[in-house]
Amino acid sequence: MKAIIINRMYAGEYLTKGVGGGETINLLHADDGKNYCFINPYGIFNPKYNDKVVAVLHTRLHEAGCFEVIGVSVIGKNGQLVHPKGYTFKDKISESSTDLKEYAKHHSINYGGVPYIKEKEEWVPITFVSEKLLYPKEPIYILDSHYEKEICDNLASFKLPDKRFAKQSLLMYVDDVNNPKAYDEVIKMINNENLWEERITKLDSFKYNNHFNFLSLIGKEDDELSFSNMFSYFFSNHRNLFKNFAKDILKANIDEDYVIRREFHNIDFWIEDKDDVIVIENKIKSGINGVSPKHDFSEGGLVQSQLSKYYEFATSYAKENNKKVLCFKFIPNYNKLDLSIYEGSKLYKEIKYRDIYNYLIKQSVDDKYYTDFLNALYKHTKDVPVDYSEQMMNYLIKKVNKEKNKN
Repeated sequence: MKAIIINRMYAGEYLTKGVGGGETINLLHADDGKNYCFINPYGIFNPKYNDKVVAVLHTRLHEAGCFEVIGVSVIGKNGQLVHPKGYTFKDKISESSTDLKEYAKHHSINYGGVPYIKEKEEWVPITFVSEKLLYPKEPIYILDSHYEKEICDNLASFKLPDKRFAKQSLLMYVDDVNNPKAYDEVIKMINNENLWEERITKLDSFKYNNHFNFLSLIGKEDDELSFSNMFSYFFSNHRNLFKNFAKDILKANIDEDYVIRREFHNIDFWIEDKDDVIVIENKIKSGINGVSPKHDFSEGGLVQSQLSKYYEFATSYAKENNKKVLCFKFIPNYNKLDLSIYEGSKLYKEIKYRDIYNYLIKQSVDDKYYTDFLNALYKHTKDVPVDYSEQMMNYLIKKVNKEKNKN
């Protein structure tokens, strides 16, 4: 028998308690360049799969029946470091911890120069050492046998026809006896070199930063109006900042004598100079206001929406004033808003928050609120609304720094 473990990460009460789970190391390499991994929730698994695990899929839940694969630890011969023994859970933890400490006597497992295995620890913080760690080049999803929704065409997805995912468990198995079709599908996925990249990623390449800002303080870090007001403030008060942003990101040449209007005819941003009108809609959590399908008289079956309405107003105004119109939509990277169903959607160019952030962070702006503004933007550059992976990394960095400061 050969087996693959589906290891669900970033789920548990510890996420809100300021302590790092052992899973932090799953997508890292130790100081010696080796990838060790921890199997949730306790580091041990069903002993019937002892020395039969060929890979661990590190995943996070997308929704019921659908997991995103965020890394793969490929397990070779002798890659299993702990072998749970005993009748009780406590016995299995104790025996596995003894196995790991014996291994650590002959193999230095350090992160940031600090030993990871503590002699007094009673739990099991490492389960396997892998042959290699694969990082996805683009988002990859696995779907169970009952998942019926469509994944976007530009995203890789693999249906496991004879495997049903557990709703609560952090640990699932796919083996070539009980789930042969699913097993073959996962192996095909792992062996597709076009999907993965290998690189050495160590703790030293990360810096602690929780990106705390005043919006976090007042609970407005997801508030669309707050971000729109901040964009308006910085783009209005720092003329060269917006002029250069428009040129490099929006590909629009405007002069410094421009005007920004908020909620002009309900448009988030109306920006105008002597030659151009720029329309920008900013979307954090909200979708597009559309017309009910029974009242939809647009061509091609597309939903009538504010996008088309704003564009028609802007083009009419621009024609009367001999100006050009450019339309944009600012969208967080995690927002999977499908604009194609709305009439007028093709007239708006999408600008992702990550592109906005990566540009603005390189600019020098003399404003005491600018750093807070950038820190507020950062959250919306992520591919998921809450990036627990970064929180866990911060916990590990704090733990390592604390140990260093003792010496």
